[in-house]
Amino acid sequence: MRGAIPTLVLIAAMMFVTYGCSGKSASEPTEPESSSGGEAPTEAGAVPSEALASSEAESPWGATRAEQCRREAHPPMSAKARRAFNQGVRAAATNDNATAETSFQSALKKDPNAYPALYNLGVLADRAGNERDAMNYYQRALRIVPDYEPAARGVSTIQIRRKQVQDAVATVEPLANEYRANLEMQALYAEVLVEARRLDEAWMAARRALKCDERFVPALVALVKASRSQGRDELADSILEQAMQVDPDVAELHFLQGERLEAEPGQLREAMAAYQRAIQLRPNYAEARMALGIQLLAGGNYPAALSHFQAAERLVPTLPEIHVNLGDAYRATKQWPEAQGAYRRALELQSKLPEAHYGLGLLFLTAAGDFPGLDELAAYEKAVKELKTYRAEMGPRLAKDDQAEEYLRDLDRMIKRARRRIEREQGGTS
Repeated sequence: MRGAIPTLVLIAAMMFVTYGCSGKSASEPTEPESSSGGEAPTEAGAVPSEALASSEAESPWGATRAEQCRREAHPPMSAKARRAFNQGVRAAATNDNATAETSFQSALKKDPNAYPALYNLGVLADRAGNERDAMNYYQRALRIVPDYEPAARGVSTIQIRRKQVQDAVATVEPLANEYRANLEMQALYAEVLVEARRLDEAWMAARRALKCDERFVPALVALVKASRSQGRDELADSILEQAMQVDPDVAELHFLQGERLEAEPGQLREAMAAYQRAIQLRPNYAEARMALGIQLLAGGNYPAALSHFQAAERLVPTLPEIHVNLGDAYRATKQWPEAQGAYRRALELQSKLPEAHYGLGLLFLTAAGDFPGLDELAAYEKAVKELKTYRAEMGPRLAKDDQAEEYLRDLDRMIKRARRRIEREQGGTS
């Protein structure tokens, strides 16, 4: 697969959440949901009482385990603001983003401290490709509630997407250290540390949450990722199996299962089923749609692949890799101008992207004689230019048996034939 996406990049930056939601995010958060540990929270933002009651012994710091794990509830919004907020959530669930934005802005007017409305406005801005506004909304939410994990995740997600991993660590680390009872923040910190390759520290952060709730799935997810990054695949599989037993309805667990199965010989069908299950559980799971779309494209199911890439592009329009894969799908379905537009958009987002030049090269080669506004010879010449740019940008990463070299040899012959034909045609009309 070309253009693989870091695991954290697409997580949660496109999810809507409600007040007091402990555990996994939801695509339709109109009702409070249980925690990812499988227990219903006793109050908004609280850790399950079963976990708090696990140990009342005095700790070396003079506080009981229950006291260490107790998290203060986040402040509620006014009733008038909540009504407008819920209208926004319902509109967003039907992709009526204009109405959703109006409703969230209305909630803010009724309650300037309605931090979930700020967060959801950030999500809408991010989906519209406006990362600056998204960051601003997320940061405003954090100024109201400093340990509001969805907003911290939104900020760090954009930073990692921009390959600013150290900035993401700097965003989450002080919050995780200050708000140790926020288990979601500990799990997020662990994931960010995995991206920064600080794997031993990632384990410590995840364990911090698991000490309060050994069934806390987000922390288990972080440990799966840390273990895989360390090459400890058997341990990762064991933790993943445990997490699935705790809560089999967490979309990310199925995505991780799909990744594991995809790497095993003869398990591609099962991997695709896992990706599909992740999407069923979280329709706005862009990374799962990308993974499934790539396999569908490779298997020749071009229309289905295209639909998943289009959905991913609507969710994360600023990620170059999505546009490369979207271009591949448009090319496979012979939608030539759309394919060119997707590859060009990828290059606008990331100027040096050899995969986009490779796709353009294949596009002009495949569509020669059929591409609007280009004759056969012009298309071949454009294909040569793009493939040479691809090889130059790949540099030492280029494989010895890279297919582009063969394409270039074929193009050289086709260009010579096209020129001879043109010369004969011109000679016959003179």
